[in-house]
Amino acid sequence: MTGPQVIYVSAVAVYIVFFLLFARFFLWKYLADRDYWGRRPVLTIGALREAAAAAGRALPHFTVLVPARNEAKVIAKTVDHLAYLDYPRSRYEILVATDEKELQDSGRARRAAVAEVELALRRTPGAAGRWSPEAARLLVHVLAEQALAEYTCRRGQYAVLTTPAGLAWVPASRRVELLRDVAWELIRGNGGVSLRRLFCLLERTVPGPSADRLIRGYPPLLALAIPVVTAYCDLGGNGHGRLVATMLRRVAHAQHRATKEILSSLTRLLSARALHSLSCESAPRLRRRLEAAAEVALPTTQDVLERKRAELGRRPGAARVRHVVVPFDFDGSMGGLCTGNPVPSTKGRALNYALAHVSAETEICGFYDAESRPDPRVLMYVAWKRLTGGEARLFQGPVFQVRNFFHMSPLCKIASLYQALAHEWYLPQLFRRLPFVGGTNLYIDKALLTELGGYDQGSLTEDLELGVRAYVRAGVWPEYLPYVSSEQTPPTLRGFFRQRLRWGTGHLQVMDKLRLDPACDPQRKRRLLHHLFIKGQLEWTIYQMATLIPPAVLILYALGYVDPNVLPSAAHATLNGFTTVYFAFTVYAYLRYLGYLDMTARPRNLLGHWSVLPQLVLLPLAAFMFPVPYSTAMVLKGLGREPKSWVKTPRTAE
Repeated sequence: MTGPQVIYVSAVAVYIVFFLLFARFFLWKYLADRDYWGRRPVLTIGALREAAAAAGRALPHFTVLVPARNEAKVIAKTVDHLAYLDYPRSRYEILVATDEKELQDSGRARRAAVAEVELALRRTPGAAGRWSPEAARLLVHVLAEQALAEYTCRRGQYAVLTTPAGLAWVPASRRVELLRDVAWELIRGNGGVSLRRLFCLLERTVPGPSADRLIRGYPPLLALAIPVVTAYCDLGGNGHGRLVATMLRRVAHAQHRATKEILSSLTRLLSARALHSLSCESAPRLRRRLEAAAEVALPTTQDVLERKRAELGRRPGAARVRHVVVPFDFDGSMGGLCTGNPVPSTKGRALNYALAHVSAETEICGFYDAESRPDPRVLMYVAWKRLTGGEARLFQGPVFQVRNFFHMSPLCKIASLYQALAHEWYLPQLFRRLPFVGGTNLYIDKALLTELGGYDQGSLTEDLELGVRAYVRAGVWPEYLPYVSSEQTPPTLRGFFRQRLRWGTGHLQVMDKLRLDPACDPQRKRRLLHHLFIKGQLEWTIYQMATLIPPAVLILYALGYVDPNVLPSAAHATLNGFTTVYFAFTVYAYLRYLGYLDMTARPRNLLGHWSVLPQLVLLPLAAFMFPVPYSTAMVLKGLGREPKSWVKTPRTAE
């Protein structure tokens, strides 16, 4: 064979090898179904009570811990979900750990925002201009309050502009929030907002409205929002009038000049009325109003959580929710002290503080992220394993990070689907070699946590570090928990990269710590270091090199150094069939996990729904991007420039 033919045959051989590696997904599915998913018992509370009576003991008591810093967007629905798991309410509690530094930061931000908005409303020279994010949010909220008040008053020329019947189904307590969010979307969208986004806001604010209500609700909602945006632009100056013109054109679809002028005049009349009412308030009253609005428009995790706790306290049958605030100077170790100086916030630090507040009767601690939605039956399963004599003291369940799918960029969509497949099918096989422990959907024996001394608060992957330490120090290996928790993937490529970079760097950090640990069993150390290297640096390097082969072959082909004619046409057809399998499998994954997606952001028609599928064509590019954060972690580690601080994962509002 000629050189170009050898290059092509070699590339085809590599392609076939990687297709066979991909085909392992089907084997993993078979094994996972056989060993775990197909063997889940049918559990009831009555059956658990009988098992407990046979064992001569009470049902196990659980504490479910949730670390939450800057999680105001998601914490309420998570606590709501956790409070109604399928388990006796008296036998489990929820313990949420927030951070005092969030309160400190929020207090400063609120005071600055109030001062900034107050100056603007007083038309102080030089006050208008580029708003801080907090001041902009606060201003839009106050304007929404005032616009709604103007629409609901019945005097003079405003009598016909009472609250539209199309919004009568929205509770009065939620109308300002909804109007604020729609106005904010118009500002962010430079005067335009999609109907899908509007429906998402409506359904998120008032869950479960019918399609008819949504259709009738959004026109009056826009009629309320346009004057809010106009008033915001009038205060800001700097050419914001263009945004108003764009908004009227996009939102109202006004093509006739007279129609646009009428809409513009009416909008400016109402916005001027709202601004006049606010500017006429006395200084003390306006400041009090702004301070009260800041608590609503700029909520902390603590604010949202305390409101949710009060709400659950009024509901029958909800589990007990407790709240602890991690002091800004807590040193981070389990049973640690306050140092008097600020200490960097990490997930491990927050959990170590919370562990000191776990109830004395608790036997098992569960861990979830601030946006988790675990299977309601998970506590019953862990309790059943405990009552029926199982030896496992550590359970790790799969995490499907797909819930914010419709908010993600295309590459993140593909990554989330394959991560879910890996957790459902591959994770049980990974447990044969590594004590992989994730930071969520995790259950640990309380006595084991005490024996291990809690989490390593300085680790970038405190979850993997805990699993490794549990094995080398206590000989405990995790068991796969066949109950799912749905969560989020960072919606942007930048957020996705930073999260995976932290995971990769943390993996290398765990290896370094294990290598230098003199107290662990040498045989266990060697075994883990071997498998950590294979599942880490070796696989990352091979995968990254493999992704470089297709573009390299294309370049060589363009230069005339590849001769595909060495293989018959049937072989080419087979190779094309492999490509079809990849794409078909990705579509299958999308349909498989559709039930775990947040459907409030879904496209509202069949065509829009299936428009997601063309995004999956980016699979080859996504396949190249998957290993890049891990390859970057190795390079930065080699250069001594690896990230050392814990970076929080961004969330999508729910």
